[in-house]
Amino acid sequence: MTAPRLGRVIGLFADVHGARATLERALAGCREAGVDQIALLGDLFDRVEQADGCARALAGWPVVGVWGNHEREIALDAAAHGALEANTVRLLLGLGELIIVEDVCLTHEAARWGRDEPFARLFGRAERQGAPPGDDRARITFAGHTHYRAARDERGPLDLARGRLTLDPARRYLINPGALAAGQYAVWDRAAGIVRFREV
Repeated sequence: MTAPRLGRVIGLFADVHGARATLERALAGCREAGVDQIALLGDLFDRVEQADGCARALAGWPVVGVWGNHEREIALDAAAHGALEANTVRLLLGLGELIIVEDVCLTHEAARWGRDEPFARLFGRAERQGAPPGDDRARITFAGHTHYRAARDERGPLDLARGRLTLDPARRYLINPGALAAGQYAVWDRAAGIVRFREV
């Protein structure tokens, strides 16, 4: 399997929870926004009968991402019993527990919200809060799980009222695009360094 790569403009989807119609509307919005890759942040579906429909909706899109607590066990059991279409199995096999590409981390659940501990590093504790355990390379972490749209940098929570966040290359971030099941997602233009929060 080749190492994952990130596209130029990325649609960030967390917590779809099998809401296929909402997923399809968000994908249409991504197409209009010039998105060239979808990043899944876990919980694409909740039940086996939702899996194939969600995978069909994503067919033709380059996808990178992680599985969440909801679909992991269901998918393993269903794949073992031949209950999933081949396309669905391929999609799920391409997902991981945690994806790190360059300085970007994709995960379903971040244990801590983006706080850098300079004193801890100064005194020999290399772990940074907000980074995945054992990895301090991630400057930007995208996560789902909470169903709550939010963003933080090392200074604390960020105001998302304007619907966009301009990323400062000198800062570290933890960003949750919100739950797609509730109509929330985000589009990240990597070249411009802007995350736009969208609704369907």
